[in-house]
Amino acid sequence: MSDLVEFLRARLFEDEDTARWAADYRSRPNGGADLSGDERWQWVDPRTGERLRLGRRPMDHLQRPVSLRSVNEYPWQSRPGFGPHLVLDVSFVKEGVALHMARHSPGRVVAEVEVKRRLLGMHSRMNGTGVCQACGERVREGGCTTLRLLAMPYADHPAYRAAWRV
Repeated sequence: MSDLVEFLRARLFEDEDTARWAADYRSRPNGGADLSGDERWQWVDPRTGERLRLGRRPMDHLQRPVSLRSVNEYPWQSRPGFGPHLVLDVSFVKEGVALHMARHSPGRVVAEVEVKRRLLGMHSRMNGTGVCQACGERVREGGCTTLRLLAMPYADHPAYRAAWRV
């Protein structure tokens, strides 16, 4: 197995573990069997529970208190005063930050990790002549172009190698 494949497996584990940890209402490290990892988040008005419709508007901040809540109900409560949906209460948040947090909820991250693992599995097999079984490309520096593209978002990681850059 190449160093690039090992590198990618480790980063995908970290991404999934962090997403599942964020979805765990008690923030237990390493998740657990009882965590589905499919939690989706949305911003709501904390007084009414009504979902806020956010979009690209010329407004820099949500100027009132807002709550980030899970669409799914968490399996249990961790502290008094925190209902089974509450993730975060804030007095204001930049709209772009709010959109990013809700869009990249644990459920989406876990789904993306699964897709990347499938690609990794397909493209980490080589025949005896150093050619990727999935794309037919001659492998260089530990992986085909697909694997090196999968590694690019982790270029700031200390174990990332410049030779993997596409």
